[in-house]
Amino acid sequence: MSFSSASPLTAFPAPEPQLLALFQAGRHHEVVAQAQAAGVAPETNPLAANVLAAALFRLGEYGRAATLLEGLEAALGQQRDYLSLYGATCRRLGLLQRAEQLLAKALQLEPGAHDVRNNYANLLIDLGRLAEARAILEKLLREQPDFQDARANLNRLQFREQPQPPLADKPPAPLSAQPWTPADPLMMAFAEEEVRQAGGLQLHQPSSAAAALASTLPQPELKAVAADKLKLATQAITEGNAGFALQLCSQALAGLGPNASVYVNAADAYIRSQRFQEAEICLLHAVVIGGATMSHLINLVTLASIRGDLVLANHYLDQAAGLDPSHPNLAQLQATLRQRQAAMAGGGYVFEPSWPQPQLQQAAA
Repeated sequence: MSFSSASPLTAFPAPEPQLLALFQAGRHHEVVAQAQAAGVAPETNPLAANVLAAALFRLGEYGRAATLLEGLEAALGQQRDYLSLYGATCRRLGLLQRAEQLLAKALQLEPGAHDVRNNYANLLIDLGRLAEARAILEKLLREQPDFQDARANLNRLQFREQPQPPLADKPPAPLSAQPWTPADPLMMAFAEEEVRQAGGLQLHQPSSAAAALASTLPQPELKAVAADKLKLATQAITEGNAGFALQLCSQALAGLGPNASVYVNAADAYIRSQRFQEAEICLLHAVVIGGATMSHLINLVTLASIRGDLVLANHYLDQAAGLDPSHPNLAQLQATLRQRQAAMAGGGYVFEPSWPQPQLQQAAA
């Protein structure tokens, strides 16, 4: 996470115990519903309105949260938790200067607060003030070595501090100008296991060893069968049999329900078939279900880059650096994204009415 996962109302006194109890239980939609039903507003009940704003923040409704918080400043502008929440909200909305003002004021009120210091350092990274951020984070980690958010932020900072390799004299042509083939250097940016699976588009009917084994499976408990089919899906992808892998993933989903590994395997199969839009969707489902891993983020960098959404690709790269800045693929990904940005000559990503699939080309045997 970009900000501390601690509740923004950890020490905040609430006049509405029921709202606060719902918030602390993670029932944020219920907080919003009950607050709206009770007519909670900043001018009539500022403390309850702050709970409502915190719930909206957790739901990702940063604009609505900011509107509430702006109306609360006169009443709560000297409360550390309010300032921290408002600063976090402004950062999510890209209002970095305002976020710095709010978080700096929160630190003046409580200089030793670990969560606010971490959030402030995170913001300083975004502002490019890396030396100040490093000093804060290193002190935080000396005081609290197991503070994982601070560790991730320091990793992210260290990655940004690495010297940048010079751009090539002649940047590559924009991605949209060429059909994608497995020989494209971008394929090298997929996670290592995806690279092993890359190659010509060689789909087979379910007559492989995996298909034969699937046909002989016994009929024990449903989830055990589904788990076995998921293993076979991985084998089918390795064999280049993406179509059969998707059939197995469908069967595994029926038995396992929403499971990150099901969607990861489906994403791998779609990548193998050069169906990048479907791959990106499945991989995002896997992240939501099970959390992001290094492999997930590396592949999301590549998939977003294929679409030309370099802002998003750089965000995923930043998140990957937070997990492990020493990963050998990160520097290569960063250089590739910089080259693609240079090739686009400053042009940004455009949301088209529909997303066309890349023109596919059979790989040479």
